[in-house]
Amino acid sequence: MSNGSGTHKELMVLGLVGDEGSMSGYDLHRIVRAHGELFTDLKKANIYHLLDRLATQGYFRMRTEGGARGRRGERLLYSLTAKGRRRFHELLELEVQRYGTIHTGIEVAVVFLSQLPRQKRLALLRKRQQSVRSHRDRVATALGDVSSRGVLSKIAADHVLALVDAELEWVKRSIAAVEAAKDPKAEH
Repeated sequence: MSNGSGTHKELMVLGLVGDEGSMSGYDLHRIVRAHGELFTDLKKANIYHLLDRLATQGYFRMRTEGGARGRRGERLLYSLTAKGRRRFHELLELEVQRYGTIHTGIEVAVVFLSQLPRQKRLALLRKRQQSVRSHRDRVATALGDVSSRGVLSKIAADHVLALVDAELEWVKRSIAAVEAAKDPKAEH
């Protein structure tokens, strides 16, 4: 069983195909794009790669359907096998129970802020704050009004926004800590 960061992508692809019963890579890509921020790290190339790999591993059954536009004049349709359903449930349990920290590089960068003058440190932290605020606005807009969605969709959207809100709070505390530090050596 894979325990890496890609398991959530497998879960997304298995779950989305399982929900629909049968779908093409193109249809899957359209659904992913329509969900914006919830599936932001699942790109078109990842989708086709995962579909192929998961089919090779026996998690999908593939069949062709004629009448599609394009060179081949047909499209591949994927449907979940019993093995794929078991893998989906295994990954679902793993992802719900697992907690992993997110490393973005900011932890390392903050340590080296000591090499900059105090005003430059503050300016950079304020720029990060603005960047995170802008990101939050984009995420909130992309998620739209979740009040009419089901409770689990609301929870997923809330989790995405809660992570961004936590980052905003951390930046706010960091700016306050740098502003309050009187002794430059105390900032190390």
